[in-house]
Amino acid sequence: MPAADFFARFGFFVHPDLLDPETCLRIRCEMATAPSSAATVVEKIGPQQAVDEATRRTKSAKISETTQNVVTERLRGISSKLERHFNIALQGCQKPQFLVYRVGDFFKPHEDNSSDSEAPDYVKERKVSVVIFINSESETESGGYSGGSLTFYGLLDDDKGKGLGFPLIGRAGLLVAFRSETLHGVTSVTSGERYSVVSWFV
Repeated sequence: MPAADFFARFGFFVHPDLLDPETCLRIRCEMATAPSSAATVVEKIGPQQAVDEATRRTKSAKISETTQNVVTERLRGISSKLERHFNIALQGCQKPQFLVYRVGDFFKPHEDNSSDSEAPDYVKERKVSVVIFINSESETESGGYSGGSLTFYGLLDDDKGKGLGFPLIGRAGLLVAFRSETLHGVTSVTSGERYSVVSWFV
């Protein structure tokens, strides 16, 4: 399974330690005990959001404003780097989502933005997607998980529609950023719990 540096070859932005181990542990403990609700998806017809567990099954944790601010400030701190990397002007980032994937949870392949006239404005505005791993994809590391791989599709020009997916090894503290039209998904978690934060720069 490719490490994050492999994806830099395809134009991804990789920051291996956006969050230090102590901060990751604190956020993970908070997410594990915070109230949560089923994460939604935008419906195919119209701008409404709905729970669709055939497409996405995960929980969105309601964490403290203090933790929200810590993560938001870290993201704002790399905005200029993302602008240079992707050669694009960015105005800011959308509110981060703190996601908990338990055994059997997944997110089918999807894009984070849309040019569909029926799509909500906040989806149309997305330019760069970011994922921050709060714990590691590891069977041996304490607090790790198995499965739940962030997987990218369509990276090869000679894919020929085969839908070849490249899974990325999640490591606590790692941030990976990619253009929001990139097709990606999360495979089913097979053991442990996967904690991550997602946001979108506009």
